[in-house]
Amino acid sequence: MNKKRIFKYLLSASIIGVAFISSPMKTNAEWRKENNFWKYIENNKHSVSWNYYDSKWYYFNNDGIMQTGWVKDRDNWYYLSEAGDMQTGWIKDKDSWYYLSESGSMQTGWVKHGNDWYYLSEAGDMKTGWIKDKDSWYYLSESGSMQTGVISVSDKVYYLNENGAMHIGKITIDGKEYEFGTSGEAIGEKPVVKNDKIFGATINASSQNNNQNKDENKDSQTSNSNKHHSSNSGSTIQNKKWNLVWQDDFNGDTLNTNDWNYEKHAPGWVNSELQEYTDSTDNISVKDGNLVIKAIKTEKDGKDYYTSGKITTQDKKTFKYGKFEIRAKTPKGKGLWPALWMMPNDESLYGQWPKCGEIDIMEVLGHEPEKAYGTIHYGEPHAEQQGTYTLENGTFADDYHTYSVEWEPGEIRFYIDGNLYHKVNDWFTKVEGGDEVTYPAPFDQPFYIQCNLAVGGSWPGNPDENTDFNNAELKVDYVKVYQKDSYEENVKKPEKNVVFREPDKTGNYVVNGDFSKQDDKNWEFKTALNGVGSTEIADNKILIKTENEGTADYSIQLVQPGVPLKEGGKYKVSFDAKADDERTMIVDISGPDKSYVRYFDDTKLNLTSNKENYSYEFTMNKEDDANARLEFNLGNQNSKANVEISNVRIEKIGQVIKDDDGSKKVMPDGNYVNNGTFDVGEDRMKYWEIESSLKKDASVSVTNNNNVRQLKINVKKSPSSLEDLKIKQSKLALKDNKQYVLYFDAYANEDKTIKAMINGKAFDANLSKGKKTFKFEFNTENVEDSRDLEFLLGAKGTTYIDNIRIEENALIRNGDFSGGFTGWQIFADGGLSSKPTYGVDSLKEDNAAQINIVDTGDADWKIQLKQNNVKLEKGKKYELSFDAKSTVDRKIMYAIQRDGSSDNNWDAYTGSNIINLTSDSKNYKLGFEMKKDTDSDAIFSISMGAVGGTQITDKHTITIDNVQLKEVDSIDNDENNSNDDTNDNTSGSSIVNNGDFGKGFEGWSQYVDESIKNGATFNSDNNQANINITNSGDQDYKVQLKQENIKLEKGKKYKVSLDAKSTLARDIKFTVQKNGGDWKPYCEVKKISLNGELQNYSIEFTMNDESDDKAALTISMGEGNIIENHTITIDNVKIEEVTSDSQQIQNQTEDIENFDELVSNDKTNVVSSELTSNDQLNAGNENIISYGNELKTEASVDKNSFNKVDQSFKEEDLLNNNTILNSSENKSKNN
Repeated sequence: MNKKRIFKYLLSASIIGVAFISSPMKTNAEWRKENNFWKYIENNKHSVSWNYYDSKWYYFNNDGIMQTGWVKDRDNWYYLSEAGDMQTGWIKDKDSWYYLSESGSMQTGWVKHGNDWYYLSEAGDMKTGWIKDKDSWYYLSESGSMQTGVISVSDKVYYLNENGAMHIGKITIDGKEYEFGTSGEAIGEKPVVKNDKIFGATINASSQNNNQNKDENKDSQTSNSNKHHSSNSGSTIQNKKWNLVWQDDFNGDTLNTNDWNYEKHAPGWVNSELQEYTDSTDNISVKDGNLVIKAIKTEKDGKDYYTSGKITTQDKKTFKYGKFEIRAKTPKGKGLWPALWMMPNDESLYGQWPKCGEIDIMEVLGHEPEKAYGTIHYGEPHAEQQGTYTLENGTFADDYHTYSVEWEPGEIRFYIDGNLYHKVNDWFTKVEGGDEVTYPAPFDQPFYIQCNLAVGGSWPGNPDENTDFNNAELKVDYVKVYQKDSYEENVKKPEKNVVFREPDKTGNYVVNGDFSKQDDKNWEFKTALNGVGSTEIADNKILIKTENEGTADYSIQLVQPGVPLKEGGKYKVSFDAKADDERTMIVDISGPDKSYVRYFDDTKLNLTSNKENYSYEFTMNKEDDANARLEFNLGNQNSKANVEISNVRIEKIGQVIKDDDGSKKVMPDGNYVNNGTFDVGEDRMKYWEIESSLKKDASVSVTNNNNVRQLKINVKKSPSSLEDLKIKQSKLALKDNKQYVLYFDAYANEDKTIKAMINGKAFDANLSKGKKTFKFEFNTENVEDSRDLEFLLGAKGTTYIDNIRIEENALIRNGDFSGGFTGWQIFADGGLSSKPTYGVDSLKEDNAAQINIVDTGDADWKIQLKQNNVKLEKGKKYELSFDAKSTVDRKIMYAIQRDGSSDNNWDAYTGSNIINLTSDSKNYKLGFEMKKDTDSDAIFSISMGAVGGTQITDKHTITIDNVQLKEVDSIDNDENNSNDDTNDNTSGSSIVNNGDFGKGFEGWSQYVDESIKNGATFNSDNNQANINITNSGDQDYKVQLKQENIKLEKGKKYKVSLDAKSTLARDIKFTVQKNGGDWKPYCEVKKISLNGELQNYSIEFTMNDESDDKAALTISMGEGNIIENHTITIDNVKIEEVTSDSQQIQNQTEDIENFDELVSNDKTNVVSSELTSNDQLNAGNENIISYGNELKTEASVDKNSFNKVDQSFKEEDLLNNNTILNSSENKSKNN
């Protein structure tokens, strides 16, 4: 260790920065108070910087104001008392000790005071307990003094050398040899420890990881503070230069919705809570300078019903790091649960809660109104670290208190009324089975603020008859957010001194398992949730007595903590037990630091009055855990019978040996590349190797701008060859004779070619300034020849690579969403009143995509989920299937279609299919044959906007999962799918599906042009299509009813017929035409005049064009700018083959008088624009030729049903980097 001695310094200009004034001979000098600030005036001028008066040093800022507290001068920190004089020696500030030299400068690192050494962090605070410095461990007592010799910490014996470093290995002490293991703990016989060398467990943080499940005991701090006016939330040495960046003082009459959102949820939304969250002013109001959130008890359907309020700053005010200060007054009463907390604005960055992280600034349980909780949640498995603060006098409901969090990279601190009570710096996030994301994730992203008052739930319990709802109010005086000018974000996760203790001489990992000692440390008796009981140890057994069994199995619980378990270890747990009367007991081994995951599952056993031995074996299938715990649970099992336990043992009986050949693992999302997103390990480069001959002429790094991580390669040398710089990942877990596909995103500062190599195969990728996704398919032969992935990147300039994946080849990528949204894109039109949010639900679902929608917009395309580059081969049959449900009954539409961005041809290979969703998940299947030429770049899309012309503004969630596309030998469509196999003319004479509207609009598409907004609505009352029109627009296509996938065969004759009427005399049109391309009609565009009588209308024609199994029947009801309210009724729509030779129908398309008009309406003027990027985003019906401040589309077509447009986009329409599925102005022009 590097220790520096404290020398005697002389105060001089070189130390303080001004001359030492030994005998001031000045007149007109005085201390003067101005505006509550002290100044020192000499000769009518105020003093600045350091000055020496009355044998003391003072510091004045440029305005002459005397400073107090911490000040920084020339890279040194100094501390000035409340009287302003500079301090030296030891000082205590905000519960931490600091050491100031005789020159006043704050010291860091090792310092010696008297005969003792102390260690001060970089922030200057004195450390205690175990610390690591220069690869050696040291132990500092509670007074901070470094220890040497034999010590005992938490009943474990260690030896510290003369310089304080912990000893490992054998050493002779007092003439006798002892051995200390790799953790430093004495093995076998232990040396004698003097009384003054025995210490309890001390951890260098204000509180420990206290996960709550069955353990209700949390570390806490007691305070008699009842202050509510503190504006300084914590230690100013950690709190330098905080700048106020946002605040809400709630001084108006209404909530400022520019900053806040009302969040509405039904009862039971989370945590088994009882309340409905509303936006009513009865529940959320601003008055008397406070935000008031009130819980109200009412009655509904003869039962108690509760409403309350929740507001958030999501998408409006978000903050990455800062000091968050909220002055508030909480309610009291059982079942009331106020919370001030924060969540990440983009929960999908690291994954669904808890992987995304959560910071709870304050939570108070109404039945314990004197105790407040501050917590962080993170990880997978779920972990939390929680501190508590208890008022010595009064409750948090009696007066206002200031709750604060200081969040910086690598540390989060919790304060109440300026008192630090909880500090955390050790957290993680990862997907189970994957690697931890580079620290300080997940707490390195923008969070938003939430305020709410819950009623009931799994933690606080439900209200009782004493809960006073007249005063059930959370009042918030203000919310303030401060930030620093900058933060040091390159922080490293603190190393833990994890000690895996050895078993005793008999191989038992249970301490005092024979109950030979009176013990309340190694054996902990716990009660919770109304459990009442006690224990007695005597005669080598423990007796557990139950007075009240409580409401949970862990209400009465005996625990042995600190059981070390190693991954792959085979263990045996055994014990003797009996009960006064027959009863049950539940035993398990869990991980309290890992959300109480079970290593040995809950096992219920039947006890009798006869002592029996119970023995169980299990394998530790999770990662190493030094702090597992053995639990005996006796609560809530319909018995209060006493239980006696003895001879408790946990022994290791074997070890599973991993067959490890050094191969990389396959990631949980199916990726054979490890860390393909460059967010794991030191410098975010874990698993990657760099081979370069360019030395200083090239650099390789990972960007981290706004949490965007991608590999950046900068080559300065010219000329250079690709082989001069490689990045490589060795020994991928590829298998012989398998089909794989390599994906990666890449772009460069100028056009260039890079090379990817895998299993002896080389692929060239042509890069430009626009990011592209590259896809290369390959088959493995003998993988032992090469399982390495290499990128050759030596080309001059800057290259970016990201999202590198190797997957087993599938027609639809990541259809089970185990890889998040990899391979998928989400689009939301920029004109929506509220943009949807989305994520993958791994809590209530098995990794399912969820799209949360508040407003669908007025067209089906305005919200979409899609995947590009779907390969369909001519002549092959396929089955497309997926699971779907919605929290409200509604329709969605899906299709696989051609990407027409280059030539305006959007052929729907499957047709557009509309299905009805309910709250029950169903599997939807569609069989089809690919009759067009092979297409490797088809698009699969699911439209979730106003399908069927129905706009939905109620908040709801659509869930999609298990999307599959596979080759089949025969087509077998199911009844769930609207595009049933009825268009093959085998089930009846008509080839129109649901022409009598007996199934509503199943099989039909409806369209209302956005230029007339809600000018028409559709319903299927009385098994008829009823179209109520209040604005018909100026073109016939602006109100349309349409059916696709009509099968027409060349040379055959057909009759098209329908019944129609209108409450207003007017004309409409119908026809059958090509569905895409030039939209050529196969028959006349029939104009019919309607009145109030239902009449039949028909067209007969011969199909003289090539056969078409995807033709479209369209009924156009726009035109004329009719604004008089009227209803058109359509029924009995048929297309029948005419088998008689009565009349030869000639090809009407060659001389239709309005054909030119039809074509002109169907075609689009192509618009192109020179932009700053050439990124081709083949997304939905748009060809995005660039993205920047403004995006323009080229030859845009609504491939789902209606047609093409030209228009502009703004970048905010993109919900991810490569996402645009449709435009903000989709003008349909199908006649």
